[in-house]
Amino acid sequence: MGYTNAGKSSLLRALTGANVLVEDKLFATLDTTTRKIALPNNQPLLLTDTVGFVRKLPHGLVEAFNATLEEAVMADFLVHVLDVSQPEVMEFYETTLKVLTDLGAASQRTLLIFNKVDRLADRESLHFLRIRFPEAHFVSVKTGEGMAELVNRLSELVADDLVTVELRIPQTRADLVARLHREADIRHTEYVDNDVLLRARISPRVAAAYSSFEANRAAAN
Repeated sequence: MGYTNAGKSSLLRALTGANVLVEDKLFATLDTTTRKIALPNNQPLLLTDTVGFVRKLPHGLVEAFNATLEEAVMADFLVHVLDVSQPEVMEFYETTLKVLTDLGAASQRTLLIFNKVDRLADRESLHFLRIRFPEAHFVSVKTGEGMAELVNRLSELVADDLVTVELRIPQTRADLVARLHREADIRHTEYVDNDVLLRARISPRVAAAYSSFEANRAAAN
């Protein structure tokens, strides 16, 4: 999420390698674009690029604008991107917060990112922003500054929602084991009789799909 031209599409392309339209113009992104990123903790993350926020939106575009932002209400967390080199950066920040409030998404967990630090000549302004927003990330998609730390923070946000499960899967279901290795952080693997015992950190959604293979349930049966 963020004000138009903050670098949202560039950030999405940098994180995912996606072929996303990047243009310096109003409404270069109107339709939502969703791409998948593989995080260091082996968890998949779907990132959605939305239309840039603006003040005094033309009436004829209000409906289309709101339709592209429905993802904000459903998201696990928001990534709020700002162009730190813009003199109006704080005005843009407030504008985005107002739109999120209007959408009913103001209470969503939000990761604040100040992009384009390579363009900022006034280091005093940067120091002020770092003090005011100590949890924010300051990055440059162009130079790569701060990007590794950002990916690690995304991993932490995803991990906050993970659960630890112990599963007992028949060795004949290699497909299920393979899926776990793609979508989970495997902490322990052991082969017992004809089964594979695994302890994994996994999303509640994927855990639900494996509920019948929970080790405790299998023991009870």
